Amino acid sequence: MKVFGIVAGGPKSDLPPLNHYEDINHWIGVDHGAYLLSENVGHIDLAIGDFDSVSATEFSQIKTYSNEVEVHPVDKDDTDLELAINYVMKQNPDRVYLFGATGGRKDHEIVNIMLLKKFNDAGIEAWICNVQNELTLKTPGQYELKRDERFQYVSFLPISDTVYNLNLKGFLYELDGATVKSGSSLTVSNEWKEKIGTYFFTEGILIIVKSRD
Repeated sequence: MKVFGIVAGGPKSDLPPLNHYEDINHWIGVDHGAYLLSENVGHIDLAIGDFDSVSATEFSQIKTYSNEVEVHPVDKDDTDLELAINYVMKQNPDRVYLFGATGGRKDHEIVNIMLLKKFNDAGIEAWICNVQNELTLKTPGQYELKRDERFQYVSFLPISDTVYNLNLKGFLYELDGATVKSGSSLTVSNEWKEKIGTYFFTEGILIIVKSRD
């Protein structure tokens, strides 16, 4: 499997232990995230961005640990993270993890979450991960979600106006054909009851959030 880890420039304190994600075999560093990656993993397949948030010393370290460095102008249409995502999508990945995409500026955090739709539309599994949460975006279909001992809670959050015919099985609070409006707290803070939970819905868009206190 081709599994990519993309490390963006969010706060270092928001990064989970990157060595937990043992299935990642390609690492991409985005701007200051490339420096964080050089400190935590020690290998970067591609460093990309305008690098306006790193010092000369940090940039030198990035170049030392990178197979390839791609420098873009500060004034551009895409964010540095979207440049990295566009590159990764061309590599036909099976799964993508995004780190450093939350915890900083809220405008960046929100647009980064919305970028998950881009992966979903291409049929690529993608997760945004931080020290307390992992989240992904799903469109209608049937899915399995394995119990994750790192996270006690799982929430199913509509980001479309309405999610129709939501079924939850194998979770503490099950649903059968529910209609859930955006902003409802009905599907917040569920928990696994079985080793594998399943969920199904016929219309709308869900953000799935695994979390812990």
